[in-house]
Amino acid sequence: MEEKEKIKKIVNFFFELLHLKRVSRSGLTIIGIKDIDSVAEHVFVAAQIAYILGKMEGVNAEKAALMCLFHDNGEARIFDINLLQSIYFNEKDKAESKAFSNQIKDLPGKEGIEELHKEFEEKKTPEALIARDADKLELAVQAKHYLERGEKDAKIWIDKVRPSLKTESSKKLLNVIENSNPNDWWKEIPEIKQKLEKNWKD
Repeated sequence: MEEKEKIKKIVNFFFELLHLKRVSRSGLTIIGIKDIDSVAEHVFVAAQIAYILGKMEGVNAEKAALMCLFHDNGEARIFDINLLQSIYFNEKDKAESKAFSNQIKDLPGKEGIEELHKEFEEKKTPEALIARDADKLELAVQAKHYLERGEKDAKIWIDKVRPSLKTESSKKLLNVIENSNPNDWWKEIPEIKQKLEKNWKD
């Protein structure tokens, strides 16, 4: 393959990745969520959860995060198949793997990317289990966000995540996710907490 053609394939891959910003996650649309996150947004958060989870579990956090970063690439071509749709699409995993293989064909580092994808799908290594738990924890965080906004049926997704988690750290994290307010992150910044308390007293 000529250099020009190789570069063009890489650039096409970049544009395809950009498409993931336009592919919506479909699971929670069934309960009427309008401002649903994209696959790209999901992956961004899940990969960072995987890194933190990897550190908590004392394994290769970078590998877990990288695995998570690539895990939904195939959805650029087949879109996100949700719980309802999966009843009718029995070969979803096979279709996604085929899409993924076609995407990375002729890319530099193809073998390494394929290895990460295979490891993620086989679910045998600690890093794969962490990447998969991170994928589910991101869904739980998102569902909790919607639950706090009054979308009561979002709890179904948290309940679905709970029994599927494999690592002890992810189970502990889920427990705290369930018992937290999604706005705690900014209200508990010391300077803001101090200002809020002061305002109430004045």
